[in-house]
Amino acid sequence: MNIQKIVVFGAGTMGHGIAEILALANYDVIIVDVDEKVLESALQKIEWSLKKLEKKGKIENYGDIISKIKTTTDINVVKDADYVIEAIVEKFEVKAELFRRIDEIAKPECIFATNTSTLPISELAKATKREDKFIGLHFFNPPTLMPLVEIIKSEKTSNETLEITKSFAKSIGKDFVIVEKDVPGFLVNRINLRVFIEAARLVELEGFDIEEVDATAKYRLGMPMGIFEVMDFSGIDVVYYASKAMKARGFIFVESKLIEEKFKAKELGMKVGKGFYDYPKAGYFRVKIRRNKAYKLSPVMLMAPAINEAAWLIRNGVASKEDIEKAMKLGMNYSIGLLEMADNFGIDRVVNALKEKKEKMGFDEYEPDKLLLKMVNEGNLGKKSGKGFFKWRFERQSFGYIRYEKRDKTAWIVMEREEKLNALNKDMWNGLYNALDKAEKDDVRVIIITGKGKAFSAGDDIAEMFSWKGLADARDFFEKVALPVVEKIINCEKPIVSIVNGLAFGGGMELNLLFDIVIASNDSTFAVPEVKIGALPPIASSIGVALYGKKFIEFILTGETLEAEEAKEFGIVNVVVDSEQLEDVAIEYAEKIALSAPRSISSIRKILAEIYATYNLPFKVAMREILLSTQLEDFKVGTGAFVKKKKSEWRGR
Repeated sequence: MNIQKIVVFGAGTMGHGIAEILALANYDVIIVDVDEKVLESALQKIEWSLKKLEKKGKIENYGDIISKIKTTTDINVVKDADYVIEAIVEKFEVKAELFRRIDEIAKPECIFATNTSTLPISELAKATKREDKFIGLHFFNPPTLMPLVEIIKSEKTSNETLEITKSFAKSIGKDFVIVEKDVPGFLVNRINLRVFIEAARLVELEGFDIEEVDATAKYRLGMPMGIFEVMDFSGIDVVYYASKAMKARGFIFVESKLIEEKFKAKELGMKVGKGFYDYPKAGYFRVKIRRNKAYKLSPVMLMAPAINEAAWLIRNGVASKEDIEKAMKLGMNYSIGLLEMADNFGIDRVVNALKEKKEKMGFDEYEPDKLLLKMVNEGNLGKKSGKGFFKWRFERQSFGYIRYEKRDKTAWIVMEREEKLNALNKDMWNGLYNALDKAEKDDVRVIIITGKGKAFSAGDDIAEMFSWKGLADARDFFEKVALPVVEKIINCEKPIVSIVNGLAFGGGMELNLLFDIVIASNDSTFAVPEVKIGALPPIASSIGVALYGKKFIEFILTGETLEAEEAKEFGIVNVVVDSEQLEDVAIEYAEKIALSAPRSISSIRKILAEIYATYNLPFKVAMREILLSTQLEDFKVGTGAFVKKKKSEWRGR
């Protein structure tokens, strides 16, 4: 079918935006509305937009484009239209009446498309005698900027109508997703409502504040706006009416009192100057959301209901996995797709979050979808198992006490000497070297390192050090075992993210001084207590002092412990969270880094290596001094007392 003449019904925000897109794509278009003033306003807005594009050099002559747009109040212009797009008020009877009227006028081959975001396509189609030529074509707001449309099939939409509409969407520069079944909310709004309701519920029932929810969405999930900010931008009345319409069609959820209260108070968002946030006046404003509010709420708890909804859509043949990802990235500007997000979280954790919510609140909507349960039962847990909603590159290898995993773009290095609190003996150091070497050579962008159990690492294995026979053993350990790992970390061209889940003492803490990003649980503790065994911390006393300043010397001289928040104040730790969120935060950083240019990242790492190299002289002195200290009587006294769990009696020699 050769589409030449298009009629758009409705001259509001969506209608005139759609008309502008069509004209830019070289289509002749007529806008029909019942109000001449609305039509005049629509043309003025289109003209303003086109002039702006011309000024930016994106089009050459706005006059040629606007000449393709005509306006009228006469619906009879539809008689020779090839394609009709309806974008009038979101009320079923009003839309149905329009379709009944134009069905009598339009030629039989004309296709009818509705831009509804919530109303049933199949029921609207029944108002006509051309149900096979009726389809949903949902543009996102603002239509001139958003690159995606949803194409929704009614019960009787023909394949020919679908294919024509797909080609038409491409011709106007839009990507599209196919919604195979006419379900309430289609695809994007169905998932969005789960997110909106859950955000409100976390505030209403779980004790989080609005900014904490929005900071989590913006800074951790990579959304362009916070959830409440989006509702204020879209209009709380729009969210309220959409939720009512979807519930009337059978969408199962318990309504939000918070959203209803805002609606009834007429605090509808930016357009009135007050919604979930206060604004200087009516208009568009960006909300200042503080980053430090982002780490109280687990993103899994926010997004689990939306992931559950996506699983329902897949299992019921409403949308494909690929289209769900595309819809949320192009329709809502998610930095990664919802299903990849789920694969990052771990499907088992999503299911557990849903079960926890259902047990706490009793809402049926939290029942984990059968698809999620099947995935968990089959061990398809996401990136950590190599398969979830999607297949991911996955490899596992052991280097003694060190477990190495390649999870898609990230290398995971896990110290597994749990019974000794991951104390660093010779085998551990060698395993770390081999794992880091493999990560450097593998096709990964980021390295994440952590320790299994209650400690990152309690430091060097004192019992092993106590067994040294003389200077040769000490020199062999420091120069041939530990130092190569330190040099490997410093010179690695891939960023290293550390997860500290408990103790990070001695060498365990010193390694963290060299990592790029350190994430610690709120019960983690840090210390360099080498002075208590007659030794010294070579990295902390040289590079550490240079990086963290005079106050850091206090902890080197006393061996006293730093709590996680204290370590954060020093700059040793980047983020402190509860232990359940440690891996989430590490993955979030890895995903953000992976979005950056690889060559830029490796260059930055080279620069950092040069910065560390400026401290080579004090570091060499520190290495010399620790070697000498191992030959002193105090070292034997200190290590022996530690092994025997006794108090040291220093000899001063």
